[in-house]
Amino acid sequence: MEAISLAATAGVEDDTALLDLIDPRATFSLGSGDVGRPLGTGPGAARAMAREMKADSFRFLGWNSIPAPADDPCGRQEVKVDFFDSGRNTVFPVTFVFKAGRIVEAKGWSLSFEAGPVARAPDVD
Repeated sequence: MEAISLAATAGVEDDTALLDLIDPRATFSLGSGDVGRPLGTGPGAARAMAREMKADSFRFLGWNSIPAPADDPCGRQEVKVDFFDSGRNTVFPVTFVFKAGRIVEAKGWSLSFEAGPVARAPDVD
């Protein structure tokens, strides 16, 4: 996710690239356990989210069905992204809300996870 990756490395003095992706009034929050925590607004809040998550990878599910997910591409859109901190076995499911292609809200939560191999079923001829 470009905005979080950029927020993780961007300096406070240059928000130009982040402001292309994030509305300055966009709200960010990241909860844990039973406590939600607002992180503020705009690029500074995106940086706070990136610092808190310390994610090293992400995933989101593709749109593999009909109808197409967006009737109005510039209207309100949501996408759910899972960010992973593999060192702490923590996943952060975050729902991003976009308007006119920019993030206007990001709400996430911190959860532990376990991962490992599983036996693969053989191919059938």
